[in-house]
Amino acid sequence: MRAIDRQMRDLLRTPGARSVHLVDWRSGRTLVHVGDEDRPEDVVEILRSVHAGPLYADQAMEDVVVSDGGHHVLAAVLAGADGLCLRLRVRREDGNLGLALRHLRHLARTARAPVPRRDRPPLPGRGAVPRPRTAVPVDRGVLERVLGALRSLSTDHPDRAVTA
Repeated sequence: MRAIDRQMRDLLRTPGARSVHLVDWRSGRTLVHVGDEDRPEDVVEILRSVHAGPLYADQAMEDVVVSDGGHHVLAAVLAGADGLCLRLRVRREDGNLGLALRHLRHLARTARAPVPRRDRPPLPGRGAVPRPRTAVPVDRGVLERVLGALRSLSTDHPDRAVTA
């Protein structure tokens, strides 16, 4: 288990804490998740908006707290890790917002971003460079038969053929 996983599990012991995510808010990708199944897209959009807004002009973003009907969503940017943040969701009814924010800030200051493993190839669709496909010769007779069959189909009236 990586150190960040252990630290996130410790953060989940905070009263009312439901889930913790390590998110790359620039790409929207979740790197590590602990706790309840929920999606961190909310914090990604919030951090992007704050970053693009006038309040961010010459300042560094530290943390953001948003409250909704039943939860507080806390986000803290990792020190020294460009684009990474921790997202903590805390229940409003039994959570301690001050304690959760204190623990989240501590973890954001001390945590080290996970280093990508180089001992295995990347998964398809996750940063792998796509290879160009090789061209395959096409049989014109097959294409003409398929086109003829498609033209004979009709979506409105089965007795009428579609003309191209």
